[in-house]
This record gives sequence, structure tokens and C-alpha cells, in this order.
Amino acid sequence: METSDLARMSPQDGVVALRSLPRRFRAALRPFEDPDFDEWAERVTSSGRAPLDHLVDADRSLTLLHRAFEQVLHHDAPVLVPAVTDPAAREWPAVHSGLQGELAHLEDTAEGFASLVERVPAADWSRVGCVAGTGTAVDALDLLREAVRTGITDLRDAERAFDEVRRSV
Repeated sequence: METSDLARMSPQDGVVALRSLPRRFRAALRPFEDPDFDEWAERVTSSGRAPLDHLVDADRSLTLLHRAFEQVLHHDAPVLVPAVTDPAAREWPAVHSGLQGELAHLEDTAEGFASLVERVPAADWSRVGCVAGTGTAVDALDLLREAVRTGITDLRDAERAFDEVRRSV
């Protein structure tokens, strides 16, 4: 799915996109079995970030957006942290569990989010939350779209970073 298609994305499209992210990250960062890929994934590129950093960002962002999604579904007009709509406000500790650990974690995160999306009744897609500090209202579908947009963007950034690392060795 292209990020330009997100305005027309259905919840089922979101489920498919979320479930495809772990496979797509694995294909991008570990295209075949080679122990060098684990080390390459941690090499910092000219952007100042390593390919693994983009995987970690995708996983942590999906976790954040999953929690916001749950709040919108279970509470009336919850106040959400600004990071749900502002990627620049998302900062994560520089701790990770290596390429294999992070790929496994992303798989669990994406599957958990997708499973919840599948169970949402049609009437609940219009439930809204309010972003703290901005007053911006976001509905459940907006949060799902942001999760897919973030995953795709981080995947593309990870692919570019990994290609740069491969060209440098």
C-alpha cells in the first residue's frame, strides 16, 4: 500500500498492511540467512540512523498507536499524547534486542493491533479522541491510518539505510 492511498484505506486494508509489515521488514533487513546482516542492521548510515533504528521506531510507534486506538475504543473522548499525530514527538530509548528480537517483537505488535482492528464493530470507527495540546480530534480510523503510514515510512527508510550499508561493505 502506498502512503498516498491511505485516505481510501478500509479497516480490512489496514489489517492486511499491519500483518505484512513483519514479513516486509524481515525481507528488507535479512533477505537471506547470513550472520553479517545482524551486524549490518546496526551500522549507522549517513542519516545518523541504522537500519535497525527504523525497525525499532516502527515497532514502538505501532505500540503507541495501538494503545491510543484502544483508548479511543474504550473511553469517551480520551486525551491522547501528541506523538499519536506527530512523529517528531516520538522518542524511544536507544535500547533494543537485536535484529531477530526486534523482528519478533514487531510481529507480536503488528498481529496484536491487527487482531484488535478485526474485532471493531462498524459503529466504533467514528469514536474520537483529542490530541493533547492541539485540540485535534482523531478517530479510530485516523489512528489506524497513522499506524500504517508510520510502518510503511519506517520500512522504506530501513530499506534505504540497509542499501547504503550494503554498498559500503
